[in-house]
Amino acid sequence: MTLVELLVTVTILGIIMSSLAAAVIVMLRSEAPTRDRIAESKDVTFLQAWIPTDLASAVSRNTEPLHQPAPASPLPGTNVITISRPDLSDPGSTEYVTISYRYVQDGDEWQLRRYEIRDASGPNPTVTQVGVAHELASPPATWSPSQAPVHAVRVTARNQVVLRPIGEDIDVTFASGEVFTTGGAGLSSEDQLPTNYSGGIVDPSAPPSRCGGTVTIVLDTSSSIPSQNGQTALVNAALGFIDAYTGTPTFMRIVGFDVSAYSYYPTTAGQYVNILNPSTALTAMRNKVDAQDTSAGRWGGGTNWEDGLWQAFRTTAGTPFAQLPELVVFVSDGEPNRNRTNLPNDGDTRYNSTDLSRAVTAANYGRGTGARVVGVLVGNDASTTNQDRMRNVVGPITWNGTGPTNLGNAAAADFFLPANSASFAQLGNVLRAISAAQCGGTVTVQKRVEVDGSLVEANGVWNYTTDVGVRELDLATSSSITFDYTFATGTTSRVVRIGETPVSGYTFVRAECSSGGVPLPASRVAAPTDGTSGVVVTLTPDEAVSCIMVSRPS
Repeated sequence: MTLVELLVTVTILGIIMSSLAAAVIVMLRSEAPTRDRIAESKDVTFLQAWIPTDLASAVSRNTEPLHQPAPASPLPGTNVITISRPDLSDPGSTEYVTISYRYVQDGDEWQLRRYEIRDASGPNPTVTQVGVAHELASPPATWSPSQAPVHAVRVTARNQVVLRPIGEDIDVTFASGEVFTTGGAGLSSEDQLPTNYSGGIVDPSAPPSRCGGTVTIVLDTSSSIPSQNGQTALVNAALGFIDAYTGTPTFMRIVGFDVSAYSYYPTTAGQYVNILNPSTALTAMRNKVDAQDTSAGRWGGGTNWEDGLWQAFRTTAGTPFAQLPELVVFVSDGEPNRNRTNLPNDGDTRYNSTDLSRAVTAANYGRGTGARVVGVLVGNDASTTNQDRMRNVVGPITWNGTGPTNLGNAAAADFFLPANSASFAQLGNVLRAISAAQCGGTVTVQKRVEVDGSLVEANGVWNYTTDVGVRELDLATSSSITFDYTFATGTTSRVVRIGETPVSGYTFVRAECSSGGVPLPASRVAAPTDGTSGVVVTLTPDEAVSCIMVSRPS
């Protein structure tokens, strides 16, 4: 080979080696991003497979960062969202499973882990990690585990309501900066889409009222309550609960239980009292409760949790009522020591595990209908053991508020314990917190026409405008509409204005507003200063206000 040929060969080899080196560099540089994209693709598959399914069947949700759904087996990391849903692994099962999504650090990596928990409130819960999303965005230096990890996972409620949520959207941000969005709505759990106020297509961004529906309060009337002088406090708390809903579009029923359950009021099983307006039935229900701490009251032996919860939803023979409750508030002062298999006069009032397990089954049946079931444990027997027993029945999420002016997580809690060692004196605060979480900060509007000094039912269609939107009251299909208002943190009141669109042939004359059946003072109700039809009301976050708009024929 000549020198010239050698030089040409070396030059060609150099060009080839440079190209090969460049190709290798490109491959090495692209390997990590490609690997990351493949990993993210797998994570997205996991997220899309589980989150919509979990949310679609959820009957309760908790997004508090420090929430631990299984106290006996704490989970790592920060709670993103924890839900309770039916056990989908067995179509015939009536059991519920808890699902918890957690933001967890594993070495240098941040992950979103999904845990399935069975018997969450029991002493030996079964916890299984099912799925994980890797390489989530790392937290900023100022973040702490007590804060929601919104930098990596953001949960946004599609509708800010209590009994009728329409789901959540979840945004997951990966370390690469890519964002994946998924979500779901519990329509299979009877979550409701918003009411169509416009007469056209439903607008999912317009929230329906969280206030109203069917409410059943299940009251313990066992003799242990008067034995610890709790009867008067129980009566006052129950009356306050009824009054808190008066004037709202609520139907209420009371079930009593001791050795067995019974229809406290109405005495016909499965029937409800409409408490939107004063009525003889509403008065009779209040009178029945008011007489409970007199010689007319029933105080029986035994505490039959199962039967109390059973008769909230179905007849003694097991037939579901035609009208089922959306909210059940279960109040008891002790451990379950009876069940539906006991003979009426067998004298057995000792606790056994069957009493509890059958109560759990009865509560699960109720939740399976779409109802929210919450429990309140009160009195001297509210021991740690009995608290765990009630959590086992109603659910693990414990109330962290103090009363109607400090609701805490009352909208999502399962288990409520009055302050001062479960004092009967604090029971009223607990029940008012439950009612305020549903109907506090709302105004329910009805329409009447004044003829010869008397108010009579109106008819036709009336439109009302406020800062939360315009709504139509079509009296052919509905007797009222309800507006929900939000309050900034620390705000104890706000002024709201509700305007009525003039209707030909009528002249607006006034609004009559009340709360708990008691007229609001003049200082809280005024006519609009611009002379238009409507009312201006000072509203507080812990009360439900009812306003009757009155017009006269022109």
